[in-house]
Amino acid sequence: MTARPVPHPEQTRVMYAVMTAQPLATDDLIPPPSPELLRRYGTSEVSLRRLRSRQHQTLLLRTSDVEGAAFAQRDARVEALAIAEDHDGVVIDLAVPRVVEGRPGDVSLSHATQWYVVDYSDLESGRIATVGLAGFGLPEIVVDGVHPEQHAMHGAVLAGLTHRVIAEWPANDPVGRATVTLRDIAYGLGDTAAAQTPNDRSIDVEIDYDADVEQLVVRLLGDPAITLFAP
Repeated sequence: MTARPVPHPEQTRVMYAVMTAQPLATDDLIPPPSPELLRRYGTSEVSLRRLRSRQHQTLLLRTSDVEGAAFAQRDARVEALAIAEDHDGVVIDLAVPRVVEGRPGDVSLSHATQWYVVDYSDLESGRIATVGLAGFGLPEIVVDGVHPEQHAMHGAVLAGLTHRVIAEWPANDPVGRATVTLRDIAYGLGDTAAAQTPNDRSIDVEIDYDADVEQLVVRLLGDPAITLFAP
């Protein structure tokens, strides 16, 4: 694996489908993801039941350069959730894909876990990965060296790191060494008290870009159980 700067894509794309019981205009014809795929990426059974009675689709498609990608993501999700709120609809993020829940006012770029899900399919091999960052013009992030019994702590570090990467990209290239604090983690996990979270505990990570698979590969340079979460 060769570390190198992360390339900037020329454009990013955001796609949401708002599913409603009654048509809002002419239906868009992109087939929605299967229930099995939606379930794999965290969609609840309640949302799947609601989808079954909402067969009409309105598609939101937005493109942006990489500098404006985060704001395009945010604004498109706010718009989709507002339409769903007005018409008793269900919003599908087609990039992940999963049903997006919540109200328009809840959307925040600081809360990193709103923008990705964690793929645990390689956990037995010591890896967890994000799914969903491509819409920001970012590679997906893989955390290597994860002990299965510590996956929750590594997932928390991933949330804090992703919070930082979204906030700093593309002005700062993520490759290299970075420090993730408890406050970063609180923001990334959507803690309403994140601004008051102590900032005196942290863990260093090393980030490489693997161009062959277009992923950011992260190694923790310490034990999060000791440096972050010990009493």
